Amino acid sequence: MNRPSRNQTSPAEAELLREVFAEAALDVTPSVVPLAAIEREGRRRKRRRRAAVLGAACGVLLAPLAVVVLQGGISPGGSERVAPPAASSGPRPSVSASRAGKVRVVTPGERVKVSTGIEIWLTEDGKHWSEPDQPTQFRSVTDGNLDLSTPGVSLQESGQDNGLFFLSGIFYGEGEPARVAVETVAGDLDGTALTLAGRPGWGVWYAEVKVPQALLSSSDAAMGVTRRVTVYDSAGGVIASQEFSA
Repeated sequence: MNRPSRNQTSPAEAELLREVFAEAALDVTPSVVPLAAIEREGRRRKRRRRAAVLGAACGVLLAPLAVVVLQGGISPGGSERVAPPAASSGPRPSVSASRAGKVRVVTPGERVKVSTGIEIWLTEDGKHWSEPDQPTQFRSVTDGNLDLSTPGVSLQESGQDNGLFFLSGIFYGEGEPARVAVETVAGDLDGTALTLAGRPGWGVWYAEVKVPQALLSSSDAAMGVTRRVTVYDSAGGVIASQEFSA
């Protein structure tokens, strides 16, 4: 059986077809690539992704905050604010800051200047002091004149012509001094306490007060200008107190 024969293309015809296709390809103008539209689409998709990421992050951050608010006692639908608790006012100190007495721990023989010409120093056996007209004075705590087993306060006072009085003495009792209150005919004032280290059970107090001449010539100062001396500890307890004139 004879098979049908296929048409054979000659080399000349093939060359002609190639030339025709080449000319046709040169006549085709390619379309312009839409770069602007591609860029806009890219930016739009980027914004969508960013918004999605931010939304998820905000959700993660706000979730613990919502838990804290609910635990704080604020209802989810209310706008009421919960006020912070008021600061607790602790107990006031028994000694006013404006009237807090001075306390100083000194070494034996250390001289403390009270004012011009007046000094005080302590030794283990008692109180020493000097004044312009009396350079060396002494009161003992070991000679038996003071009963240290019972709280008490002693007093020495001296005055000048201008009405300035120097008041001092020895106090003794249990506790560490924090304030010395001195009552005088001219008013109340805070004194100063001097002690030796080691809590010996006694110390020295002193103060200065200006007494008006009218009071000096009155019967109020006839028995002295000091009315009472009280030594307090830091808790407001009385270490020793003594009244000197009524």
